[in-house]
Amino acid sequence: MPWRNCWNRVFSGAGVEFAVLAAPHGSVDPAAWLASSRMKIVYLGSGAFGLPALRALLAAGHEIALIISQPDRPAGRGKKLTPTPVSQFAAETGLPLLATENANSPEMISAVRAAGARCLVVIAFGQKLSDDLLAAAPLGGINLHASLLPKYRGAAPINWAIINDEKDAGVSVIRVTNVMDGGEIFAQAHMPIAPDHTAGILHDALAKLGAPVLVRVIEALADGTAFPLPQDTAQKSGARKLSREDAWIDFGQPAELVSARIRGLSPWPACAVHLMDDAGAMRAQVSLLNCRAQIGQATNGRPGTVLVGGLVACGSGALELLEVQPAGKKAMPMPAFINGYGWKAGWRVVAVQPPR
Repeated sequence: MPWRNCWNRVFSGAGVEFAVLAAPHGSVDPAAWLASSRMKIVYLGSGAFGLPALRALLAAGHEIALIISQPDRPAGRGKKLTPTPVSQFAAETGLPLLATENANSPEMISAVRAAGARCLVVIAFGQKLSDDLLAAAPLGGINLHASLLPKYRGAAPINWAIINDEKDAGVSVIRVTNVMDGGEIFAQAHMPIAPDHTAGILHDALAKLGAPVLVRVIEALADGTAFPLPQDTAQKSGARKLSREDAWIDFGQPAELVSARIRGLSPWPACAVHLMDDAGAMRAQVSLLNCRAQIGQATNGRPGTVLVGGLVACGSGALELLEVQPAGKKAMPMPAFINGYGWKAGWRVVAVQPPR
């Protein structure tokens, strides 16, 4: 059945906050309403974050007339050319696909026009879209962004939300404009960040959270009942792209901040440490993938020291390591690492990259 008028911030379902989703008033034939709400779409995306939304659009009966993705890139130790997750999905499902370095080229704009789509859906694509490309679809572009805008505009919103020890994360469905992540907001949904959420775990959770939100916005757009709200630019913040130089860690900070940085940089670029025994010999180089802060834990050790019981001393509180990856090896839970490499009170973990 169509949704009743949902104007201004209310929709059933915990953690989901819509700017507006409204069905026509009065007596409406459900089949006719659903048919009118189906949309022909050109989907522009590369990363796996958009796959739940892409599947949800297809399941809801929308037509994906064309997929545009980034070209295949070298990946892995063998540097084998590898398609993007979205290109792989297109190949598996038989959806039409164009891979391009420049979605704004005249050829790509012509292809979008020829597809006859009413709307562009843009998720984790990796290219800025020109006004000419956006104008190739009557309803322009709609983006699913992995933050509660206007906070964390930019390439790495999930990572920075965790690094900054935010307690909540979310997704926003916005209009694509020439201001990065600055378009009007159609809908938002939020969820708590758990104490052991890594960027990888939260990425997958937000991708699932955003899929039905995007579908409902598309259906409201189709029948002309979606009315976005402007962003409050006074509240905006950035989320710049990460690099390997960001993978430093400072055990002199409070345990909750040390934990947040480790988890926000996992699985990439990952904070690396040297495990040093009490004789000063290096036992292993290890990437820290998951952990939990023990805030009330009293510590007498120097920051970075392994304590009795296996915790790592921080500036205040201590850190419980949950998952690590020795150099050249696969990720493993901490008990498996301890069995293979040892882990004793008095040993130290020393950051490979010094704190900044």
